[in-house]
Amino acid sequence: MGIQWFGAILVAWLVSPRTWIESSGSSISSLLLSFVLGGLFAVPSIAAIFLAPGERVTRYIIATSQVLFSVLLIHLSGGRIETHFHIFVSLAFLAFYMDMGVLWYAGTLVIIDHMLRGQFYPLSVYGQLGAYGWRWLEHGGWVLFENFILCMGIFRIRQELWGMASSKHDLILAKEEAQRASVMKSHFLSNMSHEIRTPLNSIIGFADLLSESNLEGEHREFASTIHRCSESLLVLINDILDFSKIENGLLQIDRHKFDVHQLHKDIHHMFNMSCREKGLALQIKVGENVPNEAVGDSHRLKQILVNLVGNAIKFTERGSVSVSVEKDADNERSYKWRVTDTGIGIAPENQKKLFKSFSQEHASTSRKYGGTGLGLVISKNLIELMGGNIAVDSKEGEGTTFSFTLKLDEL
Repeated sequence: MGIQWFGAILVAWLVSPRTWIESSGSSISSLLLSFVLGGLFAVPSIAAIFLAPGERVTRYIIATSQVLFSVLLIHLSGGRIETHFHIFVSLAFLAFYMDMGVLWYAGTLVIIDHMLRGQFYPLSVYGQLGAYGWRWLEHGGWVLFENFILCMGIFRIRQELWGMASSKHDLILAKEEAQRASVMKSHFLSNMSHEIRTPLNSIIGFADLLSESNLEGEHREFASTIHRCSESLLVLINDILDFSKIENGLLQIDRHKFDVHQLHKDIHHMFNMSCREKGLALQIKVGENVPNEAVGDSHRLKQILVNLVGNAIKFTERGSVSVSVEKDADNERSYKWRVTDTGIGIAPENQKKLFKSFSQEHASTSRKYGGTGLGLVISKNLIELMGGNIAVDSKEGEGTTFSFTLKLDEL
């Protein structure tokens, strides 16, 4: 509005003297008129913008000011046809409000102005005298035509915005519903895991007692099968419980002092028999620069190694499985573990989905080797919770190496 006010003064100073206004001897009054009326048109709009931004009344005040500035500029230019385009620009500007009421209000004001001035003061509108009593119909028709086109655009944009808003609303509702379902699922899994583990521990205990009793042949094998299956089921339930905790951000890291070398000996003892049964060599290598004792979460570190070594043995039919740990060359406080096998390997296109929930390389892998696909997801999340990262390097048919780094505080 301030710019239009200044523009009106310039038109009165530079253009009005070259029109019929000069011959009527009113060029000085035109300059005064532009200053006074321009101020009266601009100030209310500027005030409304600051005092009532975004309000409907503000839009109508601005629409009124725009039309009045068009009237003023047309008069100051002596009715030059070029100045009439200010009306069309003003209507296009008002269309940004997406308010058809404002647009038709402004258009009505323009038509009324042209009708009255065309009848009583045609020189101000058309720049010359003559029989222009009905010419306002032509100008009004163009205003109506532009308003019609602008309203079509507003209607189309409103439809698109409504569709976008509706889609966004549906997405928000779907997201909230999914989050509620996820929370309910996690609570259900957590509760069921606890409920199942209690009788399962009893089954494992009684299977141990049966194995230690005087059973013979087939009955001892039955008891051993019950024990193995129960242990597998307990591992699965623990994985589901950990996964539920991770999803809900409830899993916490417990940092404490532990014996690093003893932890790796425990890993060797846990899997040595499994490797012997499959004819695999199990190698544990602890670097000389690795201290005996450190501060970290030994339980979660052990869980990670159990998952990775268990997978390595599961997918390796011949050769070896090795676990190594040494100080990370890039960070003195970090240690790097590598779990390497000579198993079936992983295809490059399948390596990206390794760390996704319930994901395995392909369906045949699940049928042949079993598992839920949670182990690597849990391991990745545990490593990241402890400030580390994990990577995989594999060649199909040659083997796989999982490497991860963790920070441990030395004593």
